[in-house]
Amino acid sequence: MIPAPLSDDPNGRHRDPVTGAATEESLLRFLDAVLAMAEPNGPQVGMLCLEVDGLDRLAAAHGPALREAVLLGVADRMQERIRIQDLIGLVDGGLGICLAEIFPAQAHGAAQRLLRAVRLQPVPTPFGALPVTCSIGLALSRGHEEDGPALLARAQGLRRAARRAGGDTVVTTL
Repeated sequence: MIPAPLSDDPNGRHRDPVTGAATEESLLRFLDAVLAMAEPNGPQVGMLCLEVDGLDRLAAAHGPALREAVLLGVADRMQERIRIQDLIGLVDGGLGICLAEIFPAQAHGAAQRLLRAVRLQPVPTPFGALPVTCSIGLALSRGHEEDGPALLARAQGLRRAARRAGGDTVVTTL
């Protein structure tokens, strides 16, 4: 069983107003709930963390409007490619997806498809269409092995490893 997605959020406490993605706090609550319901021998829970390569440098040169446009464009691509039971959220200057009830091969395939989707189509910005790439970290858990913050931290570490490897790649624990 998967927890219900966030409601419409009329007060704006659970979703980012620019991207529509869940806040990090809301994503962590969802991740903890999914981990608590995971069966020890069933599908796993995945946490995917994505960082747009060089976004800080681009934002420093062109301002926050560029950062927001790029994150919105990437979040839209993510939203188009996730299952209904998954949740996209803001994570540490980038984006993350809680992949509920997923097998390792499915999670890895989803990460690779997302990597290609970001790479293949420029993101519209106030400064014109901008080609971008991303670094993705993917961590999986069987549920009761760890809590949401621990799984998120592992995915963030893997994302940093992807960035150190030159970006435009997925690093996973598979």
